[in-house]
Order: sequence, then structure tokens, then C-alpha cells
Amino acid sequence: MNKKYYNLLSVFVFLVILIIWQLLSIFPKLKFFLASPILIWQSLIDNFSSLIYSSFITGLETIIGLIIGVFLGVFIGFLLWYSPLVAKISKPYIIIAGAVPAFAFAPIIILWFGIGIWMKIVLAALGAFLITLIQSYEGANSVKNDEYRLFKVLKASRLQILKKVIFPSSLSWVLSSIKLCVGSALLGAFIGEFISADKGLGHFMIRAGSLYDIPSVFAGAIFLVILAIIMNLLVKVIENNRIKIVKIFSVDKNVSKL
Repeated sequence: MNKKYYNLLSVFVFLVILIIWQLLSIFPKLKFFLASPILIWQSLIDNFSSLIYSSFITGLETIIGLIIGVFLGVFIGFLLWYSPLVAKISKPYIIIAGAVPAFAFAPIIILWFGIGIWMKIVLAALGAFLITLIQSYEGANSVKNDEYRLFKVLKASRLQILKKVIFPSSLSWVLSSIKLCVGSALLGAFIGEFISADKGLGHFMIRAGSLYDIPSVFAGAIFLVILAIIMNLLVKVIENNRIKIVKIFSVDKNVSKL
């Protein structure tokens, strides 16, 4: 059975679920709690412009937070490799920070950054930061290739080895982790909007929920899924060009320049 068959089977199962869902909506209580596909479709049409704007706000918060989180994670991750002493001292704190959800610090972040857009960006950045830090550090430690040993023999400085060998070789680890970072960053921005906001998908959904407008809650969830799919497609483009990106930072074979 080929891929096309499985795709058709998935569409068929989805249509069956929608039909059953619509049939169950004839019961008033189920209709109140679960809405129905037709009501959700109507809500999508009625709130389309508001959902597009909310998606843009949430997407903007996520992308800015993702960029900040990834940059800081990569920088500190390679800094820990550069200084083994700092890495040993910091390791317990990194483990503790990884065990505590970043969103548990939301009340403190609100006190520091207020309830505006920067609070959502910081939460999104926190969601991506730890993942990138751990991946970049582990990627740097995993590099033990011939080029690394050659640079050691030539008595290259640790900074030269980092720039010429470690960073390019472990960059694939970082790029592979971005997909996880997207989900965490999006969740951070969404939770920030859920806590306190006057715009964004989180605000749209919590406002709809407070009005018992279940179809609009589902409509907001659909746009959140669409936003996640778009971001993952963008990450897929980055992954497909991973080799080109790594080559940009690849080691200069002319080691005599050291």
C-alpha cells in the first residue's frame, strides 16, 4: 500500500468523525459542550478577520521569542563548551531549570515585563532557550572528528577550534532542535496571552470561552493549529537547507592559516 492510499484513508476517517460529530449535535447538551462542525464553520466565517489578526499577533510574538531564545541558547551552549569549569558549575542549575516548566515563572515575568507584548515574547523565548542550550552544548561535546584532532595537534586555540570545527559540526544539532523550539515558543506565547492580553489567539479563545461560545473556541484552536503547521513548514525549509547552512560555517581546509 502506497502513501496515497494512507492519505485517502486519513481523509476518510476525518470525514467519518465530522459526520458522527454533526449527528451527535442533535442532542442539546452535547451540542452545547461540543458544538458541531457546521457551527464551527460558521464561526470561522464570522470571525475570519479577527482570527487572522489574532494569528498574526501570536505568530509575531512566537517568531521574535523563538529568535531570541535560539540565539541565547546557542551562545550560552557554546560558551559552556568553551569553558568546562563554567559548564561543571552550571550543570546542576541547568538540570533544575530543565525540570521546572518555564511557564511556572510567568508571574515573575509579568512583574518584570508587565502584561504587554514583551511578556509573551519572553515566555516564548524561555520555551525555546533551554532546548537550544542543551542541544548546542551536547552537539559541541559530541564532535570528536579528525579535523578536531588536527586542530589540537596544530595547537589551535580553543576559540579557533570553536569557530572552525565545533560550531559548524554541531550546527545540525541546533537546526534539528528548532522544530521542538517552535512548539515550545508557540505554547509560551499562547499561555502569555491566556494569562493576560487584549489580542492574540489566546485572548480570542479565553474570551470566547468566558461567553460559552464553544464554536469560536474551536475556531481559535483551528487557527492555532494552522499557525503551528505554517511554522513547522518554515522549519522544514530550514532543515532541507541544513547542509547549505552548515557549509557556510564549515571549516576552512587551509589549516595553515592558523
